[in-house]
Amino acid sequence: MPGYNSVSSGSDVLDGMLDGGYPANRSILLTGAPGSGKSTLSMQFLQAGLDAGEECLFISTEQTIGELRQSFSDFEFDLHHENLSITSIHAGTGRTIEGGDDDLTLQTLSEEDGEILSEGFKPPFTGEYIRQFLERFAPVDRVVLDSVSGLSVITDDPQRFRRSVLDLIRFFSDQFEATSLFTAERTGDSEVTSALRFTTHGVLELTKRRVESDPHHFLRVAKMRGVDYDRREMEVEFEPTGLRVAPERRSQPPVLKDHEHQSVGIDGLDALSGGGLVRGTGVLLEHDGRANLTVLFSALLKHGLEADDAVILVPTIELRETRTDQLMAGHGYDMDELLDAGRLSVVDLVGTWDNDRPNVFTPEHDHETVMNLLSQLYEGVDGTTYSLVNADAMVHTLGAAAARTVRYFEEARLLDPESALCHVLNPNTVDNQVAAFYRDSAEQTLDTWIDDAGLQYLTLRKSPCGFVGTTSLVEYTEEPPYLRVQQPPQTRENPRAEANPYAATDDAE
Repeated sequence: MPGYNSVSSGSDVLDGMLDGGYPANRSILLTGAPGSGKSTLSMQFLQAGLDAGEECLFISTEQTIGELRQSFSDFEFDLHHENLSITSIHAGTGRTIEGGDDDLTLQTLSEEDGEILSEGFKPPFTGEYIRQFLERFAPVDRVVLDSVSGLSVITDDPQRFRRSVLDLIRFFSDQFEATSLFTAERTGDSEVTSALRFTTHGVLELTKRRVESDPHHFLRVAKMRGVDYDRREMEVEFEPTGLRVAPERRSQPPVLKDHEHQSVGIDGLDALSGGGLVRGTGVLLEHDGRANLTVLFSALLKHGLEADDAVILVPTIELRETRTDQLMAGHGYDMDELLDAGRLSVVDLVGTWDNDRPNVFTPEHDHETVMNLLSQLYEGVDGTTYSLVNADAMVHTLGAAAARTVRYFEEARLLDPESALCHVLNPNTVDNQVAAFYRDSAEQTLDTWIDDAGLQYLTLRKSPCGFVGTTSLVEYTEEPPYLRVQQPPQTRENPRAEANPYAATDDAE
C-alpha cells in the first residue's frame, strides 16, 4: 500500500508507476504536444472518479462543450453522468463594470444556446472572477482544467501569472479539497508551462516520436513530490477506455520463471534485480572502463562465499593479487585460508597472481587447456559453484572464437541450476559482435558507468525478474558492504516466491 493518500489515475499501470495513483488533494500538470493524449488522460482520470461515486468537474478553456463532446466521441467516457459537471471558460472582449467596452471579459458557452456568462456588463477575465465563477460547482472531488494556456491572457507579467495559477491550485485544493489536473502545451520554455512546473505537485510528460518509421506515443513521470515513482518511460496507446499505458511488465510473468536467484547483500542491487543475481544461467556485468569495480567485485566474491559456494575467479586487472587480498580482508576473509581450503580458486589469464600459492592456476592460453582446468575445478566441488569471469581476458588471450567456445562450454556442460556464472565485460575493448554475443548469451545483464559529473550508475538492462530499464545511483560507504545502490521504486514488479523479501504482492501484479 502507498504511504500517502492517493486517487486512481484511471490506468492500473500508471497507478503502479505512482505507487498507488495521483496524490490526493494535490495538483498535477500534464504537458505535451497537441494530440499527445493530455485531454484523454485527464478525462480518464475523471471517469475513474465517476466510477468511484465522486463529484467531478471538467473545465475547458479552448473548446465549447459541444466540441468537447465531439472530441471524446470515440471513447467510452460518460459525459452525461449525473456527477460530472462540464463548463467552458474563455476570454472575450466586452464591457466590464471596471473598464471600457474592449476589456477582456470572462465568458462561458453553455451547451444549449451558447449564452454568454451574463448580459450587459461582464466580469473581467482575472483569477479572482474565474474562482468566483467556479465556486458554483462545489463540492467537487476531482477537477480538470484543459488547458492552462487559455488563461495566459490574464496578465503579461510572468510572476503575476504564476501567482494566479498558484491561487487557482490552492482554490481547488483548499476550498474544493479536490485532486486537480492541469494540461498545458509543451512549447519549449513557455511561461505557462514553466509556471506550472514550479507550482504543481507533480508533472507528467506526454510525447510523440517515431520508432523506426512508425509513430508512437510516450509517457514519463517527470516529477511527483513525496512519491517513490517509476522513472522509466512508458508507451501509451489510444483505446476506447482512454490511454493504455504499457508495458504492464518488462519481464516474464512469475508462472513462467524457472530460475533461482540469491541476494548479493546490497539491498538496492537485490531490489533492482528482483532478488539478486540469477542462478543456473549466465549473468553479464558491463562497464565503461571508468567505473571503479573493485568494491563491487569484492561484494560479489563475498556473496559467493556467504552462499557457501566454491568460488572460481578469473580476475580482472583490478583484481590483482594484492588488491584482492586487501578487499577480502575488509570483508573479514583471509585469502590464504580461502585458497588453502579450496573455497577459492583463481584462473589467472592476466598474469598478476603468484601461481605458487595453492589453487592459483596460470593455464596456457588455449581454450582446450582452459576448459579442462574449469572442468577439474567444477568436478572437485561438492555443492554449488560461483564463477566470476573476466570476459575481456578470455577474449584477449584466447581469441574471440575460442572465448565463445569456453563461454558456451561452461554454461552448457558445467553449470548446474543452483550455481552462478557472472561475466564482466567492457564492450569498448572487444569487437561489437563479441559484445553482442555476451549480451545475447546472458539471462541477466547489468551495466555500470560513470557520467561526466563523476557519478556512477547501475542499470538493469535484461533480466527474468526485477526492474528492467531502471537506473540507480551507486555510491561508496564506510561500512560493509562498502557499496550502496539506490533503491528502485518500491512497488515490486516481479515476485518469484513469497519468501523473497523483494517480491511484489499479488495486488502489485
